This record gives sequence, structure tokens and C-alpha cells, in this order.
Amino acid sequence: MKRIKIPVKKKRTNKENFNKYNFESQFYVRRPIRILFYVLVIVLPIVFAYIYFRFAVRSNKVFSFPLDDPWIHLTFARNIAEYFSFSYFKNEMVTAGSTSPLYTIILSLFFIISKDEMVISYGLGVLFFILSSLSFYKLSRLEFDKDIIFALLCTGIFIIDKWINFIALSGMETTMFIFLLILCSYFYRSRSAVPFAITLGLILWTRPDGVAFIAAVVLDYILVKVYSKEDLKLFVFSDKELKQIALIFFGIVALYFGMNLYLSGSLLPNTYNAKLAYYSPEFRSRWDFLQIEVWEYFKTGSYYVLMIGFLFSVGKLLYDFWKKSYNQNSLYIFFILILVFIYWLKLPYAHRFGRYMMPLIPFFILVGTIGFRDMARIINKFTNNPLFAKSIFYIFIGVTYFIGIKNYDENRELYAIQCKYIYDRQVKAAEWIKKFTKEDDVIATHDVGAIGYYSDRKIVDVAGLVTPELITKINDRDYVDYMQKYMTEKGVTYLAFLREWFRVSNQNPMFTTVNSLPPEIMEVYKYTPGKTHILSREANSLLMRAQTLASQRAPQQIIYVINRVLELEPESSQAYYLRAYAYSLMKDDVNYEKDLKKAIELFPDFKDAHLYLGLLYSDKGRFDEAKEQLSRTLELEPSNVRAMNSLKIVDDSLSARQSTLLR
Repeated sequence: MKRIKIPVKKKRTNKENFNKYNFESQFYVRRPIRILFYVLVIVLPIVFAYIYFRFAVRSNKVFSFPLDDPWIHLTFARNIAEYFSFSYFKNEMVTAGSTSPLYTIILSLFFIISKDEMVISYGLGVLFFILSSLSFYKLSRLEFDKDIIFALLCTGIFIIDKWINFIALSGMETTMFIFLLILCSYFYRSRSAVPFAITLGLILWTRPDGVAFIAAVVLDYILVKVYSKEDLKLFVFSDKELKQIALIFFGIVALYFGMNLYLSGSLLPNTYNAKLAYYSPEFRSRWDFLQIEVWEYFKTGSYYVLMIGFLFSVGKLLYDFWKKSYNQNSLYIFFILILVFIYWLKLPYAHRFGRYMMPLIPFFILVGTIGFRDMARIINKFTNNPLFAKSIFYIFIGVTYFIGIKNYDENRELYAIQCKYIYDRQVKAAEWIKKFTKEDDVIATHDVGAIGYYSDRKIVDVAGLVTPELITKINDRDYVDYMQKYMTEKGVTYLAFLREWFRVSNQNPMFTTVNSLPPEIMEVYKYTPGKTHILSREANSLLMRAQTLASQRAPQQIIYVINRVLELEPESSQAYYLRAYAYSLMKDDVNYEKDLKKAIELFPDFKDAHLYLGLLYSDKGRFDEAKEQLSRTLELEPSNVRAMNSLKIVDDSLSARQSTLLR
């Protein structure tokens, strides 16, 4: 590392020195206290994460994750450990289907020690949370000129963050990604060449969007090189160190590209291409992404306070550009802007809970806190009152802590609810498949995580994450037709779909969450080639729209939408059923009966259509016809209480009528 002597600057006056000393002076902390601070930085992440974990387990009585994706990593990891194959089913589906191969490989190493996937995932998430906290503390000390109190306060905001705690127990690679980003930042800022090169290379092994950080480093270092000619306090890497960095970094990256190329024939994992295809900007609003998934995400709760310091830091960065001076926040702000830009351009989607934005949180906190410090510096400069200036800093930090703790407490309930949500859909569906299907059955699904892990069945991924052959067709208008041909070729015997993704027409599910777990409905169907019919995406989307209108009791709009559905799918019994409901709202019994009968004609086992047709006949006094429909309902669903009660009324009415005739 090339060091350049700092020239002697103009001597300050006694008053300037006094004020400078008082504001910039640091608390002297003895070694035992410094050790205690490190202990706090290690212990507090465990405590705060455990509170979330305990609350969720006590509430749900089960272990789970708030996302389905963790089981994708676990399935690959288990197969690596058991078959030494980067495969999604035993050693038969070799593919680059893991977004984070480094995290998956680390998981596989732990499978050698333990077979408990939940303990492994929770343990790794919290471990990387601890390592992130330690690294963040070290980076904060560096950025706050080794002021331990400022650094500790900044780190505390990170430790209590609601989303960092949430994701630490979610079984995802996110906390490892955050750890590597922070650690790499520390090595870069401290100009430690070899560790910097290693962590920079591993970032790409953790997530493809790590390229945003790599780009930020390049841009920042260009600024360092330019400004170091005038600012002799800036340190640069020596030529020898730059060669070392290039050799190590490109070597690690070459291995990453080589592995993906070998497994799937592409430089990046399948997940990257699949998500780019499915969440294409053509079908998602870039403006909504910026407004809702970025701006609103970083403008709620304690982030609202931090945003004040962050925007101040951005303003100071622009001012420093104008003054041709290097800004300590440039790396972090570049990273935030580049990552947001990449998602805006290629994938305007932050995923559930803003997961793709979470790696920005530590840098947002750091930049915002530095902004508070710089604001206090300016106040000190103009007021010559160091105590007042520092009080401003501590007030901002205090308000951030107050709101942050409140956000943390509120978010633990969300964590518990979402864990149960995933367990009741994905995990229970997987358990049903394992129990009621044969070992050689093949399951087609779009949520391959828990179903792939717990069912022990071969999977066809219709979302393309682990079935890359489908990726290029995902956005085709006739994708469902192509998908069904592909499933037939692959010997698919069962379907496991969320109804919001794909809807099977005119067939009752063998497993469903429709009666107990709205809003998303997981269903498992027997798949019979040539007989099982899956609605087109457009038709299903319109049906979902009609269901929303039904909840709003808007009959005219329902009829308009359903007529469009029937143009696309003229044999959809669900479409006729929903239109019948619209006619019932309009008191049009003739068309109500007509559409219910048409729904039954298309789908003779449509129990809800039989039920409501039976109720209509009962209200009309057509008891013989009512009995036929209600009896059929009970054949299809023996536990249907409403059908039982209504049939009893109908039987009583028929008996009364018979008695009258006999008199």
C-alpha cells in the first residue's frame, strides 16, 4: 500500500483548537470496556434473533420459515452431502438452480454433522448475523475515526433492525451476503489487499446482484485515484497489490462462471434467468418499484429518521463532487444507487418483505448515521458549542432507537404469521404428497422449496428455477400449452399449484387449503395427460379479477370480465359459476339457474354449484330437484354442514307435502 506524507496545514487559533478538540474528542475506553463492547456486539444479535424464534415457535407450535426458498438451498445441500451431486433430486437433476452456490455448499458441509435442516438453517443465519454485526462494528469504528461510542450506537441500530432479525431466521443466504458485503467494505477501506480480493470474489458466489457492489468499488477507487493526486491523505493500493487483487478476484469469479457453465450451460444460475423472465419489466411497473418497493420501504418507521441523515449525506456527496473532494460515503451510496438501478432496469421486483433490498440496510444505516454526525459538525462550526452539536447527534440516534425497537417488536408477529403461512401451504402439501403418492410419481409445481425437500419426489419446476428448459417459454402467451406438453413428456403424475399461479379447470383437488387458509390457495391435483386442463394465464388472471369484484359485490363488472374469460376458455365451469353469482346479486334467477346448470354440465363434480342450485330450488319450492342437488353435494363432500341442514329442511317439506296429499 502506497503511503504519502501529509503536508503541514495552517495552524489553528486557540479557539478553533478548543472547539475542534471538544467536538472531535473521543471517549477514552479502557480495554475491559472495549472487550465488553465486543461481547455485546456478539451476544445481542443472538438475543434479538432468539426473541423472534421463541415467539414464532410458541405461536405456531412448529418450525418453519417465512419463505419457501430456503428449502431450495436445503434440497441441493442434502443431495451434495448424500450423493456428492449438485442436483435437485438425488443425483438425477444436476443443475445450477441455487442463487447462492456458496451458501448451498456451506449448508451441505453441515449436513455431514446434522440432518436437522431447521437447526442448520437457523444456526447459520444467526451465525452470519453475529459476524455481520462484528464486521459492521469494525467498519463503523473506521468510518467514525475510531470513535467507539459513535460506532457502537451505529451498530446497535443495525442489531435491532426489524428486517435483519427477520431474515436471519429465514433460512436464506441474505445474512451471509450482508456479512461479506460489510467485511469486503472494511478490507477495502482499510486497504487490506488480499482479504479484500477474496471477499470481493466470494460476493458473486453468494448472489449475482453482488455485481452492483463490485461496480461500486470500481467507481469509488477511480475517485480515490483521481483525488489522491490532490488529497495526500488518501491511500491507494500499490501496483503489486493491484496485481494480487486482480489475480485472486478473477480466479474466484472464473470458478463461479465455470461451475454454472458446467452445470447448466450458462454463466449465471438458472434462478437469475428464470426470475428475469417471470418478473420482466414488460409486465411490471418500474415506477411502482421505485415508489413502493424502494422509496416507501426506506421511508417507514426508524428508516424515516435515518433518511434525514442519508439525504444529508447524499447532498454532501454532491457538494464534495463540486469541490472535487473525496467523500467517505461514496462507496456505500454508489452501491445503493447501482443495486436499485439494476433491479429497476432488469427486475423491478424486491420480492416478499423487500428481500432484495435488505443488503442495502447496513449501508443505509451507516450513511444515515454519518449524516447525523456531519450535521452535528456543521452545527458545531457555526455555534461554537460542541455540547449542543453532539446533543443533536444523540437526539437523532435516540429517536431512531425508540422507533427501531417499536418496529422490531411489531415485526416479530409478522415473522410468526408468515412462518405459519408457509408451513400450512407448502410444507403440508409436501407432507400430503409424500404420504399419498408413490415413490416414482413426478410432481409439477412452481414452488419447489418445501415440496421438493419434504416430498422426496422428483420435481418438474414450471417456474424454471431448477428446470431451465422452460425459462425461455415462460412469458409466451401459449406457455400453459407448452408446459403441459413438457409435463407429459417428463411423466408428471401430480400438480401442486397455488391457484393464483395456475388453475386446473373442471377437476376437484385432492388436497386444498381453500376452506381454511385464504388468501393464497395451495392445491394438489392428479394429472392425467389429455384430460387435465390448466387455464391459460390470461384467463386465470381474469378469473382472479372477477373474484375480487365478487368480494366487492359488483355484478355488472363481474359479468363483463367473465364474458372475456369465456371467450378464452369456453369450458370453464368456474367462469359460469362466478357469473351465476353476479346474476344472483341482480336477482336474475333465470340466468342464475342457467349458469349453475352449465357449470355442472361442464364439471359434474362441482359441489358448490350443486349446493347453490339445490338452495335455489329449495327457495322456489322445487323440493324434489333440491333434494337431488343437495344429496349430490353430500356425496361429494359428506361433511358439508350447510348441505346437511338444507337437505333436512327439504326432506321435512317433502314429508309435509306427502302428508297433505294423503289426507
